[in-house]
Amino acid sequence: MDARGIVKVAAVMAVTVLCVPGWSPARAGAPTEVEVLRGADDDVTAALAGAVVQAFGRDGAFVLSSGHRANSLIVVVQGPTAAARAGIHYKLAFPIRYASAQGQTLGFTEVTCQENTLTKCAEQAVAAAGPAAGKLGRH
Repeated sequence: MDARGIVKVAAVMAVTVLCVPGWSPARAGAPTEVEVLRGADDDVTAALAGAVVQAFGRDGAFVLSSGHRANSLIVVVQGPTAAARAGIHYKLAFPIRYASAQGQTLGFTEVTCQENTLTKCAEQAVAAAGPAAGKLGRH
C-alpha cells in the first residue's frame, strides 16, 4: 500500500469513528459515572434501587458515584406505576428517569419484572442507560 492508500484508510477510519452516535473522543474508554436515586420510599422501590446499583456496579461502562458530580448520570428509580397478578407473583412496572447532575432529563424508560425478579428490571435499566449517558455533556 502506498502513502495515498494509507492516508485514505486513515481518513475513512477517522470519519467512521467521529460519526458514531453518542461517542465522544474525550469520553472514549472512560466509564460513565452514575448515581442511583429513589423516587419513592416503599420497600419494593428500595429493593429495585439496590438491584440497579449492583447492576451498574457490574457493568464496565459505568462506575458508581455520589454527590451529583458534574458529568454523572443520575438514575432515578420511581415507585411502581402498575401491578398485575401473574400467578403467585405480581408483574410490576417502574419508570426510570435518566438525568444530568444539573437536572436536565436525558431519557426515560419503563422496566417490567415480577417482584421476585427485580434483577431483570435492574438489567433493563442499565441497558437503557447507554443513550442517556451518550447525551451527557451535549445539552
